[in-house]
Amino acid sequence: MSSSQMISEHIQRIAAYKSENPAEEIERQLGIPIVQLGMNENPFGPSPKAVQAARAYLEKIAPYPDDSAYLLRQRLASHYQISMDEIIVSAGSSDILAMTYDALHSPEAEVLTGEASFIVYYQLAEILNMPLVRTPMKEYAFDLEAMAERITTRTRLVVLANPNNPTGTIIRRRELDKFMSRIPDHVLVVLDEAYFEYVSDSRYPNSLDYVRAGRPVLVLRTFSKVFGLAGLRIGYGISTLEIVAALYKVRMAFNTNSVAQIAALAAWDDREHVQKSVETNRVELEFLYRELSKRHVGYIPSQANFVLVELRKPVREVTSALLTQGVIVRPAWGCPACMRVSVGTREQNQAFLAALDKAL
Repeated sequence: MSSSQMISEHIQRIAAYKSENPAEEIERQLGIPIVQLGMNENPFGPSPKAVQAARAYLEKIAPYPDDSAYLLRQRLASHYQISMDEIIVSAGSSDILAMTYDALHSPEAEVLTGEASFIVYYQLAEILNMPLVRTPMKEYAFDLEAMAERITTRTRLVVLANPNNPTGTIIRRRELDKFMSRIPDHVLVVLDEAYFEYVSDSRYPNSLDYVRAGRPVLVLRTFSKVFGLAGLRIGYGISTLEIVAALYKVRMAFNTNSVAQIAALAAWDDREHVQKSVETNRVELEFLYRELSKRHVGYIPSQANFVLVELRKPVREVTSALLTQGVIVRPAWGCPACMRVSVGTREQNQAFLAALDKAL
């Protein structure tokens, strides 16, 4: 039997995910320093306290990690004033999302999301061969009215990024309340809040209120963005006792390493580093807005640590021209005339703008 006969037909049709333009590889090819503005990472890195805690723990990595992530869940539960049993910790919030698809998967189950959002939402549906319904965006944001109209008896999962990646737009409290009032009991709403710490809009909803009210909601958050621990892969989900218990049934054992757990605890406690990262991001966003406006380049105001830039030239032409100058940005998934630019340090942002002048 050949491998093509062994592998499921729908898996053979899927393109494997490949991270575009790894910085180290590009640096080797071009022989010049790279400005990485394509991954939405914290340009200041993690808290020094997190680095110190991780380094100190390296001598203790022979045993398997705490499978329950007890200390981290305890810290999170205390902060959010919820039960530890309403929290699941795993190797990144995308890992918890994959568990969610697994737990809700059935031959009839449909996934509902928007046309321009995080690529993983679409990939997971492809991997499990789940029908995927995508609704058009409205002014670069989720059209919740249209999405509510598309919910059927087959819908099992609605996935919403808030703030949305790659557009940086948010769903406001009143909009989400109205949408949630139309969600039937057989549908789980996933609110992916990877960037929520960066939000400054006072109309942003407190999604945990839905969990406390027993609504079918799963809130995903991560240590990869503002906490600067993307390389350690750790995130968490918050939901009702029933939903979290179901996720534990499909979770792989020992999937969150010890160093990640220890670093996350230290990063969580360093609120000064978090606040500095958020404030600097806000300052640099405003700087980018001003500079893009001077160049008559369109952009979408963002509530995250990246900005969606509208282009009048082919996107790949611009991103390739930037890449030859050592600046990495990303074409925006689902927005064919846009690129997504992570907010960097002032030096990185100036390097991007100088390269953009040549690219345009």
